[in-house]
Amino acid sequence: MTDISSKPVIFITGGTGYIGGSFLHLMTSREYVRDYTIAALVRRESDAELMRELGVEAVVGSLDDGDLLRRESARASIVFNTADCDHQPSARAIVQGLSERAAATKTRPILIHTSGAGVLSTNSKGTGVSLDKDPTAALLWDDADAAAHAAIPAYAPHRLVDLEVFAAAKSGLVKTYLVVPPTVFGRGLGPFAENRMSIQLPRLIYQSLAHRRALYVGEGKAQWTNVHVADLAELYLVILDAAVRGIAPEGLEGLYYPTSEYFTWSDASDRIGHVLYAKGLIDSPIATTGLQAGWFWGSNVRTKCTNGEKLGWKPVHGGTKEMLADIEWDTALVLRLVASGRGSRESRSSA
Repeated sequence: MTDISSKPVIFITGGTGYIGGSFLHLMTSREYVRDYTIAALVRRESDAELMRELGVEAVVGSLDDGDLLRRESARASIVFNTADCDHQPSARAIVQGLSERAAATKTRPILIHTSGAGVLSTNSKGTGVSLDKDPTAALLWDDADAAAHAAIPAYAPHRLVDLEVFAAAKSGLVKTYLVVPPTVFGRGLGPFAENRMSIQLPRLIYQSLAHRRALYVGEGKAQWTNVHVADLAELYLVILDAAVRGIAPEGLEGLYYPTSEYFTWSDASDRIGHVLYAKGLIDSPIATTGLQAGWFWGSNVRTKCTNGEKLGWKPVHGGTKEMLADIEWDTALVLRLVASGRGSRESRSSA
């Protein structure tokens, strides 16, 4: 076995979350710990204990501990940032630490950063209309088109943090890779992620509970892309392995739009309506218009993962049919959250 002191270090933020916990599970189950020292940021000692049981080094702290993030990044050959795609100070601390490592070792460390497909939504009217009524949004975002991504305005969702990553790439000190997930669905993998939720669908479920009616924006015909969390987790490892070998597109061209299929928001709301009505939680199974315009529920975002596919990535866990079926699981998690008294706080903090 490789001596631990000689192993390259992987540092992960968000390793106890839905996405990060899922690919961390793949790493530990496939024994990446034999070749890497894996360290993960955790906030609670109970999570730290479980990390250690998995063979993962626990780093106790939060995204607001800038000095800690800088130090941990400075000792890492690879950083996965999956905790919060809108937390700019933590992204800056990570980039600073990696830049310090590059200067000290004369090698380029790797940063694999998680953004979100909301950054691609600024061309859409956000009013829930179909593609034929939202012509500027009808384009298919292809991650091989770096020029189109570079033209995204600074006011787009998540963009300010993404620009921190691109600045690191332009410095020439860090090899960067930007993963831009769409609507992520499915049960998370591993002890940390299996009871964690995605973002869009659980929030839509919560809105339906709050209004006692399943809702969508406008006509509900806006389309988004989806991907199963297990397929997304695989993409992170495909990028990691290719980045280490030096064969993955990086920097301004290092874009990855994980894509399975497309769906309309009215279809998602219809399924939510039937699930909640069957449980006696809303007054009708029929979804209707009523959500405010904008954000992801009303926008058209369709993507293609050319860069990932060229590296051998392929989604195998299904698309829209499976996503709609999994709303039953999402609903159970949301109801558990509401029962704990955390539901309203969760909704307010992420609006």
